[in-house]
Amino acid sequence: MSRLLFSLFAFLLMTSVVLGGAIEAITFAAEPGKMFLPLDEAADELSWPVRRDDMGKAFQLKEMFLPPGSLRTLTDGTELVNTEQLAEAGAEVSPPDAESRVRVGGFFRGFTLVVSPQRVEVSLKKQQLRGWQGKRLVLQTRISSGRNGRTPAGEFRAGPFRDRMHRSSLYQNAPMPWSVQINGHVFIHGFTSVPNYPASHGCIRVPLTEGNPAKFFYEWVLNGTPVSVTRD
Repeated sequence: MSRLLFSLFAFLLMTSVVLGGAIEAITFAAEPGKMFLPLDEAADELSWPVRRDDMGKAFQLKEMFLPPGSLRTLTDGTELVNTEQLAEAGAEVSPPDAESRVRVGGFFRGFTLVVSPQRVEVSLKKQQLRGWQGKRLVLQTRISSGRNGRTPAGEFRAGPFRDRMHRSSLYQNAPMPWSVQINGHVFIHGFTSVPNYPASHGCIRVPLTEGNPAKFFYEWVLNGTPVSVTRD
């Protein structure tokens, strides 16, 4: 009887990890090995309280205080927490399994973090960049592409070259902060002027304001991530 109960428990545990309570993690090239998810999602799954200040910023998770600046955020202000912080706050966090899945919390109150591939879509028609991790939209921002059709459409990949402060070798040493190469001399990078129409020499400009999506993209996107640039 005990063996039957153990087998049933093991089966339920396996199915809960594979099927139930799965949440797609957010990973960052700038912090390899770390898995993030929205703070409120983690708190809801664990039934943990979150205390916020008058500005809506979280300063306490369960009994753990969150110093200012300790949480990553999406460009819309959504606060993220990683598994190391959840463990520090008292959650059980399993080592990654063979498929890089991590179980957070107990059997009845917890969730499984899964790492899905990143992908990026740039619409030259809409002047918009969107980035996903699996089905999770993690970034949406306006852009300014190359005037007169100078930004090539096609299927590319992020990298291999990237630089926090690149300078153009073609156009008067122009500053290109948070640069990620996608095709030869074509980069996705931050710029001070990002009008809602094509205005660059060919690169894809991203704002340095409005949550600084240029910096977010640079820190988030992995080298090799597919980048689809379309004229749609």
